Amino acid sequence: MSVPFSEFIKIIGKGKKGSRSLTREEAFTAMKMVLKQKVTGEQRGAFLMLLRTREETPDEICGFLDACRALENQAVKALPATLDIGCYAGKRRQLPWYLLAVACLAKEGIPIFLHGAQEPGSGRLYASHVLPQLGLTPVGNVAQAANQLQSHCATYLDLGLVLPALNDIIKLREVFGLRSCANTLGRLLNPSAAPYSVQGVFHTHLDDKHGQVNQAFEHYDALCFRGDGGDPEVNSERETTLFITRAQNTAEVTLPMTENGWAMKDKTMNVDDMLRYWQGDITHKYAEHSVLPSLISYLMLINQLDYTQAAAKANSMWQNRDKTQLPFGGKA
Repeated sequence: MSVPFSEFIKIIGKGKKGSRSLTREEAFTAMKMVLKQKVTGEQRGAFLMLLRTREETPDEICGFLDACRALENQAVKALPATLDIGCYAGKRRQLPWYLLAVACLAKEGIPIFLHGAQEPGSGRLYASHVLPQLGLTPVGNVAQAANQLQSHCATYLDLGLVLPALNDIIKLREVFGLRSCANTLGRLLNPSAAPYSVQGVFHTHLDDKHGQVNQAFEHYDALCFRGDGGDPEVNSERETTLFITRAQNTAEVTLPMTENGWAMKDKTMNVDDMLRYWQGDITHKYAEHSVLPSLISYLMLINQLDYTQAAAKANSMWQNRDKTQLPFGGKA
């Protein structure tokens, strides 16, 4: 006998003494009903905002992910990606310099699947806005993404093509004025079922929570850290703790902080600066704080290297990049 959705709202909303968290199974059932539009708009809003006020538990997030993956796009899952990166935050203060680190990996022949969403009215610069200028042409379906992954070792798909039902929830920020658990789920989704997943978060303790969630899934290793603005970008102006999950165990590694001081906010956010930095035509203080540290963290995950080994390899990859080519291919 199916449980009415109102019961799930009661479980999480019945006051301080009467409410409790959902079990993983309950979370799976509730989120599946939400994604399949088996609830009213009022029920969906109440459910998402009740969760928002107290934050989701790791078990709830696992159940929600189970629901998302039950509806996953099989063609996306079949993409031959080695590394899956969620790009959901968008940047406000600096350009998404981590994309140059991603480009270095792609140049090494590591297939990378990028995915993300855009929130209406956020005023943020998203990866999808920047990638075309870096040489990664937008694609409109999974078949085109598969071809691009083969030719460029990188591709990007909007969540609206990957899991439209989850994308619809992210778009509700314009209605609620707040983000929901959908933003967390997008980061954790790993829709390409890649053996390695990178997740950037913004708020304190979310990195640890992601580590706990990642431990519940055995078919991939994961890296999570508090990235600049919440994107998967290391900002070495402060210490960054990497939560690296392998074989359902999470270890913490703290990256060193730069001694080169803080960079000023980028007031122009001109993507041409990323190209000129790639080509070696300019120096850029913040880029120096983010590109190599981001690349180091990715290499620690996928090559299972310690910091010293990953730093040496990252420096070699950066120094040997082809400056005459766009980061993701084609003549500069």
